[in-house]
Amino acid sequence: MASSGPQASRWRDLLRQVPGLRPAYRALRAAWWRLKDGVTDRWWLLRGAAPFGLWSRRHVIAVWAEAAADRDRVYAGGGRLWLDSPQVLRNYVFPQFQGRNWYEYIAARYCPQPRALGLSLCCGDGEVERNLIRYRICQACEGVDISADAIAVAQQRAEAAGMSQVLTYRVSDVERARGEPARYDLIVAWMALHHLRALPHVFREVRRALKPDGIFIVNEYVGPARFQVPDRQVAFINSLLSELPADLRRKPTGEVKERFDRPPMHQIVRHDPSEAVSSHRILPLLRRHFAMAECVGYGGTVLNWLLEDIVQNFRENDPEHRAHLERLYAAERELLGTGRFASDFAFVVAQRPARP
Repeated sequence: MASSGPQASRWRDLLRQVPGLRPAYRALRAAWWRLKDGVTDRWWLLRGAAPFGLWSRRHVIAVWAEAAADRDRVYAGGGRLWLDSPQVLRNYVFPQFQGRNWYEYIAARYCPQPRALGLSLCCGDGEVERNLIRYRICQACEGVDISADAIAVAQQRAEAAGMSQVLTYRVSDVERARGEPARYDLIVAWMALHHLRALPHVFREVRRALKPDGIFIVNEYVGPARFQVPDRQVAFINSLLSELPADLRRKPTGEVKERFDRPPMHQIVRHDPSEAVSSHRILPLLRRHFAMAECVGYGGTVLNWLLEDIVQNFRENDPEHRAHLERLYAAERELLGTGRFASDFAFVVAQRPARP
C-alpha cells in the first residue's frame, strides 16, 4: 500500500487537507498489514508450529543444538537481553529476592540442606545444573533435552567443571516422555516451559515424578504467546525508548534503535517453531496442577523489549547511564503497580497438591 512520485505527493496533500482522512488511512494501512501477517502466520503454522509435525520437531532440535553450542559467542560482550546484564539483575531483579541471586535464594529458602536428586527440563548446555551443584541446592542432578548435540555440550561442560560424577544427561522429549514415579526431590524448568505446547502432559509428569515433599522450580517468560504484546504496551515501551540518547540506543550492528515493533508471528515461527508457543498458559496451568508455594512476577514487561540489543550500552560506572536505567526501572514498577499490565517474567516454586 505504498506509492511514490507525483501521485504520492498528491496523496500526501490530500491527507493534510481532508479532516479525518489521515487517521482513517492509518487504520486501513494497519488493517492491511494485520491481514497480510495473519495469512503468512497461518501458512507457517500449517507447515508445523511447535510441536506439530516432523518438520517443526527437526527444526526445534536444530535451533537448540545451535544455541547450546554457540552460547559463548552469543553472550560475548555482555549479551543482548535484559537478563544478560549483571547490573540489571543486581539492581532491579535480585532485590525482589532478598538481594540474592536466584540460586542463593533457592538454597537459603528451600534447600538449606542439599536435596538428594534433581532434574532439569530442557537443559541446553547444562548451565542450570552446574549452578544447582555449585550452590549446593542438590547433591546430584539429571538433565534432559530434545537435542543430542545440546546434551553432548552439557556433558563436556560438566566434565570440564569436574562435575561429571554428579551430573548425568540423556536425550528426551519432555512433551512425550513418561518418567519414574516419586523419583526426584527437585525439578527445575529454567526458561524452558515457554517452548512447550503440551504443558498439561508435562505438568502431570512433573507432579508424578516428584517425591511427596519435592518442589518444582520455574523461572520463565509467561507473557503473551509468540511475543504478541498489546498495542498499549508497545506504545509505552516506545515512549520510554524515545527519551534515551542515541548512544544508548545503538545496536551491535551500529544501527540506532528508533522503536520497538511487535515481532511478526510468522518470523518467530520460521526461526523457532517452539518460541513462546503457549507462554500465556504457563501460570494458569501451574495453578491448576500444583500447590503454589511462591510466585514472584519480577518484571520484563517493559525492560525485556526496550533493552533488547542495547542493554550492553549502559555502563554501571557512568552516573548518567545508571540514572537512565533507574528511570526505566521506576517506570516499569509504576506500570505493573497500576494492575493494567502483568509481569512478563515469573519465578515460581510449586509443590504436589495435597490431593491428586
